[in-house]
Amino acid sequence: MKYTLLFLAFCMLPSVVQAKECVYINSYHAGYAWSDAIEQVVRQGLQGQCHLTVFYMDTKRHTSEVYGQQKALEAKQLITRIQPDVVLVSDDNASKYLVKPYYKNSAIPFVFCGINWAAEVYGYPYDNATGMIEVSPIQAVLRAARETLGDVKDVLFIGVKGVATDNKEFVWLKKIYAHEDVRVQAIFVHDVETWKQAYLAGQSADMIVLNNVAGIANWNPQELQRFVQQHAQTLTVTTYDFMTPYTMFAMTKVAQEQGDWMVQLAKHVLQGKTLRRIPVVANRRWETFVNLNLLNQAHIQLPADILFKAVRVLP
Repeated sequence: MKYTLLFLAFCMLPSVVQAKECVYINSYHAGYAWSDAIEQVVRQGLQGQCHLTVFYMDTKRHTSEVYGQQKALEAKQLITRIQPDVVLVSDDNASKYLVKPYYKNSAIPFVFCGINWAAEVYGYPYDNATGMIEVSPIQAVLRAARETLGDVKDVLFIGVKGVATDNKEFVWLKKIYAHEDVRVQAIFVHDVETWKQAYLAGQSADMIVLNNVAGIANWNPQELQRFVQQHAQTLTVTTYDFMTPYTMFAMTKVAQEQGDWMVQLAKHVLQGKTLRRIPVVANRRWETFVNLNLLNQAHIQLPADILFKAVRVLP
């Protein structure tokens, strides 16, 4: 009788719920400020929701097609082994090398963020995938520059050679500024010395757009901050918050916004809901920074309303 009661009591215990599995594919590497911020939001947002496995593709430092394809195959093997309930992917290369070739309209739900400007190049949205694209506030930057300088006709864009997102940013910048009667040229660099040369060449332009420097070997923040402080004459702008020590004015995208949206979509999936009717959206939040040291060095005075709204940066 005693054993029968123990058996019945055991049967009445709640069944063990198997933990849900999430995989996060980061296009870049640990230590890159943009995707580090996204990853932090993902880890915090999904804590207690699922077991999270993170995979780094490291395609910011290794830019070849062959490398990207190989890392995608490694990520695919990871997904096959874990069989996650949802996969989160950040930035372009995870979609380019992994999601589009292997998981379009598959049974596994995918949510993405950080795709620059447009997701149509990867065929999004899919039945099983949606997310948030990353749009830079370059028109607002141009308005602020014209309010400061009176007019802007010639712009130099400085990016990193071989980095797909830098090329994509330049194409969109040139396209949009053409409608504003602004001529945009680009210099793509591969190391610190060519970056310095490009920066000096840009002093003859009306404005310099400093894009990302991730992937440039031996980048020394203190050295480069001293360099721009010594040579700053032309208005320099950026849309990356980690580039504010080298630029005079910045309107930056917010990585946390990207991560938050991806987490909300992942939770939606973990609750057993579909992604099919959720549209791709664009980011809407910006932060404004001014570097008073560099502005003073170049004798450039931003309008009072811009200074009032901005977060000061004094490296």
